[in-house]
Amino acid sequence: MIIATAGHVDHGKTHLLQALTGINTDRLPEEQKRGLTIDLGYAFMPYYSAQTQQQETLGFIDVPGHEKFLSNMLAGVGTAHHAMLIVAGDEGMMAQSYEHLVILRLLAMDSLTVVITKSDLTTLAQQQQLEAQLTQLLFQQGFTEPKIFHCSAFTGDGIDELKTHLIALADNEKQQQNDLGFRLAIDRAFHVKGAGLVVTGTALSGNVKVGDSLSFVSHNKLKQGQTQAKNVRIKGLHAQGNTAQVATSNQRVAMNIVGDIDKDELSRGDWLVNIVPGVVINRVTMTLTANTDIRHWQAVQVFHAAAHTTGRIALLETDKAKAGEHVLAEITFDSPLCLAEQDRLLLRDPALKTNLGSGVVIDLLPPNRGKRKPERLTYLTQRAELDSIKDIISFKLENKPQSISELTWQHQNQHIEQIAASNVKNDITQYGDFLCTSAYQAQLQLHIIEKLTQYHQQENDHIGLGKDRLYRIAALNQPAAIFNELLAQLLAQQSIINTRGWLHLASHQLQLTELEQKSWQHIAQIMQQNPTPWWVRDLANECDFDEDELRSLSYKLAQLGYISAIVKDRYVSHDYLISIANRVREHIEHHQKLETAEFRTISQLGRKVAIQILEYFDKIGFTKRKFNYRELRDEALLKE
Repeated sequence: MIIATAGHVDHGKTHLLQALTGINTDRLPEEQKRGLTIDLGYAFMPYYSAQTQQQETLGFIDVPGHEKFLSNMLAGVGTAHHAMLIVAGDEGMMAQSYEHLVILRLLAMDSLTVVITKSDLTTLAQQQQLEAQLTQLLFQQGFTEPKIFHCSAFTGDGIDELKTHLIALADNEKQQQNDLGFRLAIDRAFHVKGAGLVVTGTALSGNVKVGDSLSFVSHNKLKQGQTQAKNVRIKGLHAQGNTAQVATSNQRVAMNIVGDIDKDELSRGDWLVNIVPGVVINRVTMTLTANTDIRHWQAVQVFHAAAHTTGRIALLETDKAKAGEHVLAEITFDSPLCLAEQDRLLLRDPALKTNLGSGVVIDLLPPNRGKRKPERLTYLTQRAELDSIKDIISFKLENKPQSISELTWQHQNQHIEQIAASNVKNDITQYGDFLCTSAYQAQLQLHIIEKLTQYHQQENDHIGLGKDRLYRIAALNQPAAIFNELLAQLLAQQSIINTRGWLHLASHQLQLTELEQKSWQHIAQIMQQNPTPWWVRDLANECDFDEDELRSLSYKLAQLGYISAIVKDRYVSHDYLISIANRVREHIEHHQKLETAEFRTISQLGRKVAIQILEYFDKIGFTKRKFNYRELRDEALLKE
């Protein structure tokens, strides 16, 4: 367990920790010379645990109290779950005392212990008066059951009582979820002679052991748009100030690491993790608790763990959030942060140097558009009420399919499949990297049938369409792996039929009469002799048929897939289309693209009819036009 200090400068934070642990946390020469804490300091208190029946260690982070070093203070308290607010008995609450108290409230500390120091310099009446004032102030800040102690680091008065309280607090600490991926927020890096590179920080989740490999996530690399992380191996470990083989969440950890990495690459706020973020995170959606009035698109400083950046806040439900309100908001960062869902952010006004509020991240991949649509706000409101990973994943799956790899890094958990499988509300099926519910599968299959029905009604001169085009009109933005599997099921059930590569409903089938079959044999012979696109009137003259009767027969032949209309009243045989498509495939395979002039060469057609066929290929999804050339879109279409 780790406890961070907080309080005004010169109120005795460092001396109190020295009285508790025997360690002077002011390690820098300038700190010792000035008697002023500038950077973070660390101390550890061994104790015998009645809970575990063995020796344990309580860790402390000493933070600076001067307002000039507030960013260092936030790096210290940003990784802790418990805090001690230190108030000097002879001065009472001062400017930084109030500010630090607000920060602790916004960071939603699991516990707050208040220590009134310098009891040797105050009378009992003064102590009682200050305690009453603090009790009222703490209640106003939301701390309804404050623990207040009076101590003197000089005489030792009250130190034993405080120790007993802190040990009981540590023994009753909630067990962290060690099945989460390991995350270490780096706050220091240095070289040790004979050992090499050492990094220290607070473990936010998971556990790690000597010999394990971790990924180094650098904020400097994230600024450059790079998510690829360097791998390092743990050569040695210290946890809570002691040599260890294993380190776990909520501990101060020092690691001796080896790998292709140098101290100059490491900065406070960087990370060592098991699971690397899949994307660079420049924008997130959060539930915002406003400490003061906040305007839409207001500039903010954002503090997370040991890192900080700047950005803009977009309010999603209103133009202004009033103090005390809980609203939905989106933050756009000026430089990326390494985040997981449910991480807490502290927001400050960079100009006024005040605490604006705090928030909990609920979406790491917000949409670019439609962020204020009623259905989106309803989704976010419901999502904001959840905090357990099981409930969150269940809720997400009820809304749409989820990528296992995305969920893994978003929640820093490598057991997503098992968590999803424990869902009692819905049957969950896995298709490749995606999970979806049985209700979603049934809904998507029904949607595919509906879209295919609409297509048949609108395109009654064609038997069906290719798989790629069906995906675009029926399941665009849905996972292709799920669509392919559900389509395979519909084909197996014969709800959809594949006729020479064309997909159509089983009910969308015709049969030629004996007379029509003879007419088709004659037409096919002519089209084989002259395999070029035919206008209906020319084909009618060639076959000596009535033009209107041939036009009606052509519709039927097209619906059966024997011929295709490249434009209205102009047809080619299916065999001819396959022949041309094979030439296109071969050309693009060698040249990566196909220009109109090149298609005229390989097809030996005039410009007008060549363009008609190219546009037909675009329409059915065989090719895709890009600028003045074509690329292959559905390679499997128009094959024997």
